[in-house]
Amino acid sequence: MEIKLSLKPSKQWMAQVAEQFGVEAESPTEFYHKDGNSFFKLDAMLFDREVSVLLGELCWYKPLNTLKESLGTNDYWTLTFVQSEDAHTHYLLDDKMRQKTQMQKSMVLYSSKMTVDTHWPVGKHSRFVAISFHRDWLYDKLGINAVGQESYSPFIKLLTSEAGVYLQGASFFDQTVTLDKLFDDTASFTRRLVAQAQCYKLIADFIAQVGRNESNFQQNRINQHDLKQIEEIESRYFTVNQSLPSLEFLASQANMSLSKFKKCFKQVYGLPPYEYHLNQKLELAKNQLLQNKWTISEIASNLGYTSAANFDKAFKKKFMVSPTKMLKKNNSI
Repeated sequence: MEIKLSLKPSKQWMAQVAEQFGVEAESPTEFYHKDGNSFFKLDAMLFDREVSVLLGELCWYKPLNTLKESLGTNDYWTLTFVQSEDAHTHYLLDDKMRQKTQMQKSMVLYSSKMTVDTHWPVGKHSRFVAISFHRDWLYDKLGINAVGQESYSPFIKLLTSEAGVYLQGASFFDQTVTLDKLFDDTASFTRRLVAQAQCYKLIADFIAQVGRNESNFQQNRINQHDLKQIEEIESRYFTVNQSLPSLEFLASQANMSLSKFKKCFKQVYGLPPYEYHLNQKLELAKNQLLQNKWTISEIASNLGYTSAANFDKAFKKKFMVSPTKMLKKNNSI
């Protein structure tokens, strides 16, 4: 199931989301839909006319992705924080680049020129905060002119790029934000004020972090040639029903040293190669299991497992439950 999720506020914001679920929105700023044990919840806020905040919380027991389509301009930027019980996947696309990452905690900054497709873990609790702002609003708040920004921090250089994305893993996420502050006390009459302060602090902390790590910032921007090489390797060899070749072989196919290949792969996909490949297999296995069309043995065999016991062990290690128990739980819903 795909839900188009605009980050540009309008009077029909929640109504457009509700329509995709086949229901009607009861509020222009809030949406809640429940289907069995699955739920999808949104809370929208608008600050300073140029800053919109979307809080989301969901747990869906069938495959679900949310799609933010390109606006064709990089005038608007969005800073998102996502936390989920299992890995979620971001696909970030524009006419010049394509990136994919899988994480349980992610922080992504992207321009409105990009299309962002997020695939959520099935049957796992996830929360996200999306803070969208006009580039000129930030220039005004920082007290800088719209011309000659090149001398400022790497963050400002990123904003002036034609289309850019900055990815950072869990370490900065943990240092910066606990989502509890934004999702707790929803009935408090000071909630909007607290939320506004917290969101502005997130933007400020992010800018400061990028400024302190200019060398890391530059290292995190993989060049287009290396990106193309990594994507070709992923497309050719990372198939879920085959074993993964050795990293030395993959690095040689990408014309990279082993250390560079491992570093570039993790930059693009957010995980080391073997862990990424295993996640692909197990996420597909879980989705097939929940569709209830194949037996556990058939799923294991289709994914290249020669031993059902090995499949059961890997599945249980990732999802903390055996395939049999997950299937029984799904059938009881």
